[in-house]
Formats: sequence, structure tokens, C-alpha cells
Amino acid sequence: MNLNPLLIAAFGAAIVFEIIFPLLVGYFIHRRFGVRWKIFLYGALVFLLSQLITRVPAVQVAQIFLAPALQSSQTLLYVWFVVLALTAGLFEEVGRYLGYRFLVKDEKTWQAGLMFGAGHGGLESMVLVGGLALLGLINVLALALTDFSAMNLPPEQLAQIDAARQQIAALEWWMPLLGAYERFITIFFQIALSILVLQTFLKNSWLWLVAAILLHALVDLVTILLARQLSPLQIEGLLTLTLPLSFAIIYYFRPKPASELPAAA
Repeated sequence: MNLNPLLIAAFGAAIVFEIIFPLLVGYFIHRRFGVRWKIFLYGALVFLLSQLITRVPAVQVAQIFLAPALQSSQTLLYVWFVVLALTAGLFEEVGRYLGYRFLVKDEKTWQAGLMFGAGHGGLESMVLVGGLALLGLINVLALALTDFSAMNLPPEQLAQIDAARQQIAALEWWMPLLGAYERFITIFFQIALSILVLQTFLKNSWLWLVAAILLHALVDLVTILLARQLSPLQIEGLLTLTLPLSFAIIYYFRPKPASELPAAA
């Protein structure tokens, strides 16, 4: 099998970016605002508990049992998409709330919210996305470099291997870079959501937690639905629209400089 060196280079660049970029964001926040790295670790811990240890395994088990029903019913399939989006919002945003309440006890500031969100989105990028990209690269190399014809495999397995090789050969070399670009977009969305949940404490209102859950669920649901109709490149283009929204949320809730505060009566 001829292996495109540009594809391998793109995989490598994407993996490095997905691991390093969140750390660079955390470093910037640490140097610019003096926020301690432990807040980054708290955000990462919340993602670990709310997604990797709880929701993701639960979703995988549920899909195994629901697979026949989902394949036979379009209505049930779309209900499942809604469930996936809502549970993503619920698990992550309630997890953020609990993280603020029990871990970030005395540092509930806008600056800490930035670092908390960077850690949350950072672990997602480094482990969930970067890790899967690394596994993808290993599989590509294994399929390309292994001589399966000498292994006396059944014809069915050889046919599956040949089909997988054809899929790899059909990949555009830049496809792995889309995952890296999505992480660039998503980490700011994760920071914005962390800032929204923080307002639950700063403004003493549960409405901000509800808003974060619904916004998270809405973006996830729209992405899932559009992924069935559009190409990956088009999806990433649409996800770019969340960038100005994320920046607007982050900027809106920033601490006001003294010159912008209303004068005392």
C-alpha cells in the first residue's frame, strides 16, 4: 500500500497541536492573570469525571443495546441524538458547577474561570481527541506497513483489511488537520461555558447554569444533525461561527476597569 507522507505529517501535526495548544492557552492565562495551574487541573479533573469516566462509557454501553432499534427507526435515532446532546450539556455543565463549588472554593473569579475552562477543554483535546488521533495514526501505519498476505488470514478478514486500505487511500491528506482546527475553536467555547457557569455563583442565579446546559446541548445537537448532511470541511466552517459567540461571552463578563464603573453618588 502506498502511504501518502503528507497524510502522516498531517496526523503528526494535528496530534502535537491537540496536546500542546491547551497548555499554551493555560500558560498565557497563568502569565497574564497570575492564575495558578491547579485551576487548570481542576477543570481537567471535571472533564475526566463528567465525561471520560461516566458519560462516555454509559453512552457506549447504551448504544450497544440500542443499536438494532436505532437502525430500524429514524424517529428513535433522532430522539437519541437529542439525548446525546442533552446529556453532554448536563454532565459537563453540572460537573463544572460542582467543580466550582467543591474545588474552586475561594477563587471564583473571571480569571479563574478562564483557566478552569482551559483545563476542561484541554483534557478533552489532549486525551479524547489527541488520543484518538494517535490511535488513528497507529492504525494507518499498521495497515500500510504490515504484510497481511503472509498471515494465513481468512478471506473475509483480508477483504475487510483491503476495504480499510482503500478508505485510507481515499483520505485527503489534510483531513487530520480538521480535528486540530476544531480543538482551536472548541477550547474557547469550553472557556465561554465555564464563564457562564461561574455566573451561577457570582450572580447567585441558577439561570446561568441552565443557559450553559442549553447552549452546550444546542451546539452539540446542531453539529450532530448537520454532520449527516454536510462534509467535514463544511461542518468545521459552521463551527467557526461559535468563535465570535465564545469571545463575546468571555469579553462581556470580564471585570470592568475602574474607569468603566459608575461613579459613586
